Amino acid sequence: MKETRIRNFKTLALQFILCIIFNAVHAQKSDSMSLEINKSHFLQGDTLNLEIEVSKFREVSNSATIHLWIEDLKTGKKWHYRYPLLNGVLSAKLIIGNQINDGYYALNFLLQKKFFTLEGKLVNQDDKDVVLNYFLLTKNMQMASNVVSLDKSKSFAINNLLFQDSASIFFSKPKHKNNQLQIEIKTPLDSNIIAIDTITRFIKIGKIVDVSDSSILISPSYQFDANNNLYNSIMPEVIVRSKSKKLIDDYVKENVSGLFAGTDATVLDGLESEEIANANDLFNYLTSKVGGLNIKYDDEGNRELTWRKRSADIYINEIKVDSEFALDIITSDIAMIKIFQPGVPVAFSSGAGGTIAIYLKNGAYKKPNKIGNNFCILGYTGLESTWK
Repeated sequence: MKETRIRNFKTLALQFILCIIFNAVHAQKSDSMSLEINKSHFLQGDTLNLEIEVSKFREVSNSATIHLWIEDLKTGKKWHYRYPLLNGVLSAKLIIGNQINDGYYALNFLLQKKFFTLEGKLVNQDDKDVVLNYFLLTKNMQMASNVVSLDKSKSFAINNLLFQDSASIFFSKPKHKNNQLQIEIKTPLDSNIIAIDTITRFIKIGKIVDVSDSSILISPSYQFDANNNLYNSIMPEVIVRSKSKKLIDDYVKENVSGLFAGTDATVLDGLESEEIANANDLFNYLTSKVGGLNIKYDDEGNRELTWRKRSADIYINEIKVDSEFALDIITSDIAMIKIFQPGVPVAFSSGAGGTIAIYLKNGAYKKPNKIGNNFCILGYTGLESTWK
């Protein structure tokens, strides 16, 4: 028994020494980035604290991107996270999920000079097109709207977008009632990663790890190439769902909050039914499904929904918008519509004319599209997130 304890102590000591030696060797790879991690041995449920500082950040950029690639050294499984680096500083926490296996892991930090940018081109262009309106709705209920200029080739760029997780972005022509835009987009951060600096550190997870696995750590030939793994990693936003449970139930759990979660509403499912997607006009579709809901035209021909002669409130992803904006949505991008009758309080308002809550497909619920007038785009990892 005593010999077993001594053997286990020697094994743990060897593992600890190997981690220290290898991390010390690889810590010298960076010329400008400094990295602090709270410890080298973690248990599931622990928090990995990351502190990064770029001493000469102004030579890089006031805003840049840190990619974190985590690799299981035994299986080769990889996870990808990316964080905003603002004024040369990043402070983030990563909770280690219970499903992370015991073992040795490489933490690969890559500094990319670029910040999140959306580049696009208007395909069905007109010589008169010089600007586009855009409206951004983030998953955590923030919104931003602005105008972007088109160059001679009808291309544009929206620079330095900062949002967490994912967002939906919509484009429209100013004062244009028929929004049949065809736009191509690309996000450079989702393509090749050109790192101007890198740091690799190694950690151990779990109470007991086979010491034979640690032999990987003493290999000086370890190298990580992010671009060979860009589309083969596990992104935190991607969730594989079982067919045994209705998609709409999962969607509601993840996306509906506050008073919008009330059950006193008519629910139209756009995930497992094609009825909404096949609708040629959103407002006509809604009035055909809901008794008492009507369309009202103003003097300029603009439309709005009314109920009991009062304007209905329209929300997209629980953010209030005007009627014309709602008409810019492509119906195939709608995941669900919740319709609250007049008098039902929603979002701390009386809802005198009723409330139409439109929810858009996002993340795993939306097929990626690179052409159209609205898109789901991936932003940055939250500064407090979970590795799972």
